[in-house]
Amino acid sequence: MLSPLEIARRNRAFDVFNQMFIDRSWHDVIFLKHVRKNPNLLLDQCKKSNEFLKTLTFKKYDEIKNFLKMLEARSPMYNIRHQKFTNKKLMDDFREASLNRVQYQTSRNMKTALRSIRYLRQTKNLTKLSSYVEEVMGDYVVKKTNRIMPWKFEFLNEVYNTLALAYVDQYTVPKYFRFAEKNALLRLLRFPMDKSMEAQHFVFGDRTTHQEGIDSVNPALSKSRRLINRFENRIFFAKYPIEKCYLFHQIASTHLQSHRFDECCFNARKSIEEARNCNSNIWQFLSNLLIIKASAALHKVERTREALAKALQIADKLKNKDIRNYISVCISCNEEEFIVKKQSVMANSSHRDSTKSARSSASFQPSE
Repeated sequence: MLSPLEIARRNRAFDVFNQMFIDRSWHDVIFLKHVRKNPNLLLDQCKKSNEFLKTLTFKKYDEIKNFLKMLEARSPMYNIRHQKFTNKKLMDDFREASLNRVQYQTSRNMKTALRSIRYLRQTKNLTKLSSYVEEVMGDYVVKKTNRIMPWKFEFLNEVYNTLALAYVDQYTVPKYFRFAEKNALLRLLRFPMDKSMEAQHFVFGDRTTHQEGIDSVNPALSKSRRLINRFENRIFFAKYPIEKCYLFHQIASTHLQSHRFDECCFNARKSIEEARNCNSNIWQFLSNLLIIKASAALHKVERTREALAKALQIADKLKNKDIRNYISVCISCNEEEFIVKKQSVMANSSHRDSTKSARSSASFQPSE
């Protein structure tokens, strides 16, 4: 596995190599490289021309590669660079000026990204905010070195903490909230109540329950798998604990949306460990909320009570009255559900005992 930075570095080296030896024709080399697997050229319906065009494009690309290797063997790249820049000091100054221009443009882009993130938080557009953060951090920032972006760690902290605050802002007690309504805790936790995303049971011999069948029938599940694979690949190359706790939190949240509750709790606990490593109370709180949601969805009252107690401790560290009030209302909802569940169990047991006593008295009546 190659890191995104290494992939970008190799692509850049490939372009520089072509620019050095064939000047402006390097665009044609890139075009020929991509046209070899272009479905618009290699149509499956064209039986005869498909194989001919595939062979032709691969052959011509190999010829160009061999030609470039011959040029590089005759005059290596360092020699061409030396011929262009006979004065080493001028070459170093030119390189330093180019890096400074890239650094300045990167700084402008990062300031624009921060303004957009803060604006999306103010407008409470969480869906767009989370996708924008993932796009910026997963596709742009990971390709920047410390030379181009020396403030990278500070930018990571700013973005992920702003995202965490935006997540916390949505957890508020509604104005006309009632404890007695059905699934009050799940509604308070903003857990989706629809049944469309429930996990499908595998049936032996049924083709629709295979891996490919599920993806074709339910595209949401295939989308969640792609997201999880993306986050797992990013974890492998993540350096800082705050980035890892964000990625584990996103994996757990994706599992929760697909109603895979055990995987959600497993990744949420990993996110809590990474949040402790970077002393981030807010990400600990968000990961505990995912465990609370998974336990409440399974109606595990005791497990939900333990998770709520931990969340209350973290809320005390955050020193926010609204968050503490929210967790207190969640605890009250959970206790109300516990009382209702206990009463239903007692009513069922008393009904069962009365039925057994009636049957036993009927079976032991003396015969006349």
